[in-house]
Amino acid sequence: MKCWHCEEPARAACKFCGRFVCKEHVKPMATFIAMYLGSTETPKGLAVANVVWCGECEPQPEPVPMPELY
Repeated sequence: MKCWHCEEPARAACKFCGRFVCKEHVKPMATFIAMYLGSTETPKGLAVANVVWCGECEPQPEPVPMPELY
């Protein structure tokens, strides 16, 4: 695969959209991988820092409504 930005050989795929990127174009971003209720019913999230992000896609901070699937 080639980098989405420059056509050089890719080194990784974006965690969010799947675009391939080379080492020069990788951008770091944090993401949640799991959400759960803790022992005191407090919402908690398991986050991972520095995941691969292409810098092109726009991960949304809130869930997107999809009423057409209902």
